[in-house]
Amino acid sequence: MDIKILSKEEIFSPTPSWRTPGSSNYFAMYSSVFGGIVTDPSLMVIPLDDHMVHRGDGIFEAFKCVNGNIYNLDAHLARLERSAKLISLKLPFDLATIKKIIIKTVATGGRKDCIVRVFVSRGIGGFDCSPRECEKSNLYVVVISPWKAPEHFYTQGVTAITSKIPAKPSFFAQVKSCNYLPNVLVEMEAEENNVDFAIMRDEKGFIAEGATENVAIVTKEKVFVYPRFDHILRGTSLLRGVELARELIKMGILRNVIQKDISVEEAYESSEMLIFGTGPNVLPVVKYDGRKIGEGKPGPVFHALFNLFQKDTTENKEILTPVF
Repeated sequence: MDIKILSKEEIFSPTPSWRTPGSSNYFAMYSSVFGGIVTDPSLMVIPLDDHMVHRGDGIFEAFKCVNGNIYNLDAHLARLERSAKLISLKLPFDLATIKKIIIKTVATGGRKDCIVRVFVSRGIGGFDCSPRECEKSNLYVVVISPWKAPEHFYTQGVTAITSKIPAKPSFFAQVKSCNYLPNVLVEMEAEENNVDFAIMRDEKGFIAEGATENVAIVTKEKVFVYPRFDHILRGTSLLRGVELARELIKMGILRNVIQKDISVEEAYESSEMLIFGTGPNVLPVVKYDGRKIGEGKPGPVFHALFNLFQKDTTENKEILTPVF
């Protein structure tokens, strides 16, 4: 097998075979390494000696822009700052500057509907494990195509299983780090079992979270229950769902909203089981570990939350950051 020695011109040609400008799902990227924004996908690169690449030593956030407005941006930036403090990672800029960079990058991408992924790495400088080799942290912002759940996820519901992959220990579960190997294995497990989602359990056997989603249940007594944050990530979609669920108490759809440990058996016996995530907002689980949940179809709490989320993502000016 001949291995060709490539020139810089061959790699970064106007139309490289591995990235085609104009037909890619990547619209814009900001890199603090280069100090600017690019729109050519072939230039959206990260140095191999960045600690985020070879050690998973970094943090990230993912959120969406809906009809030209970034949804719940401040909550995501607050969690980014919290993750950074937990692992002693100094942000390369203050939050106000990061926010401006995000808005500019989204605007440069030119898509009113998109997903934004923000990464902060320990930095570049070598391949050792010690962070001492990293002179400063780096910021990367990528604007990509939005992920849309299939329509039948909402109309017919989704299926889930209990994962055999253990959840991260409590400290690491609370950091939105770039080390997502357990999450990748959970996603693979769901695919191998022909279900839509797999849900991890914590060290005590209680329901934790999915690969990239949070979980909640509705009891037969109309109580909305979500897991304690000791062993899971503080999901921004879940937290918005909790706030919206409180509105359902006023509407008479729910009686209460509480946070406590949830056993797998409680999920089996629930009237509704819900999944929360950045892309879909909220989804109804109609079958869990092969068992029918509730009536086996999307329930009233799901429908009510779905409608409230739709309004929240398009009309709630308090948490919408305009870009266009």
